Amino acid sequence: MAFSRNKKKVAAFRKEKKGGRLGIFMAMFIFAAFIGMFCYNSFTLYKQQRQLDRDMAILEEKLEQEQAREQNLAEFETYTHTKKYAEQVAKEKLGYVYKGEIIFQKDN
Repeated sequence: MAFSRNKKKVAAFRKEKKGGRLGIFMAMFIFAAFIGMFCYNSFTLYKQQRQLDRDMAILEEKLEQEQAREQNLAEFETYTHTKKYAEQVAKEKLGYVYKGEIIFQKDN
């Protein structure tokens, strides 16, 4: 009887071992799936970061252009408040001249 009891223990041990292998394989599969998801997400985020860096460079360039334009407009605004600008507009657009000033015109 001792022999049959020992045989049952060995059979039970073997069953546990088979289940243990399956558990190890399942754990390895789950671990590999997590590693795969991690790599995929890392690659996706890397691509997204590169695109955002490109967009940021474009926006910084546009910002510099707009700042230069703003500076030009500020200079033009100060120029429009000068007497020289008023004289220029009066001569070019309104045809005004100073008293005693001679105007030459082309013959057509």
